Amino acid sequence: MMRQKVFQKRRGALPPIITVLIIIAAVIATGLVVWFMTTTTSKSVRTPIVSVVGQPTLYANGQIYVTFKNDGTASVTLQGATIVVQDVNKNPVPFSYSSGPATLNPGQSASYIFNFTGNSFNFGNIPDGALATLQTTDGYQLSFAVAKP
Repeated sequence: MMRQKVFQKRRGALPPIITVLIIIAAVIATGLVVWFMTTTTSKSVRTPIVSVVGQPTLYANGQIYVTFKNDGTASVTLQGATIVVQDVNKNPVPFSYSSGPATLNPGQSASYIFNFTGNSFNFGNIPDGALATLQTTDGYQLSFAVAKP
């Protein structure tokens, strides 16, 4: 007889309010996980992918003419950027942004001019096909070769 009374008192597994609270907590936790995954994914896939269109050319007057295209999903700022070219002795020869759009938006291409920024420019010390590296103010870098006419 005692056994029957013990079993009769334990009818439901959880009170209804506890079940409701567990469901609400699960929905909130799922929402936080979805928000975290969405924001981290959208931030990580937003990046500029800059490429050189055509052949960048270095002229005897100390100017580099180059066309860039942004195939990425974020803009890149080229105003204030520099191009460093290696001379025959592997020394850096700096060129600074002179003209062209300040910002290259996704899907956009534009032509730019970079001017020599050192003391004396020696056109003969830079070989045809010299390695050049674009360095933007926001940390983006791109290496390419420059041709001489």
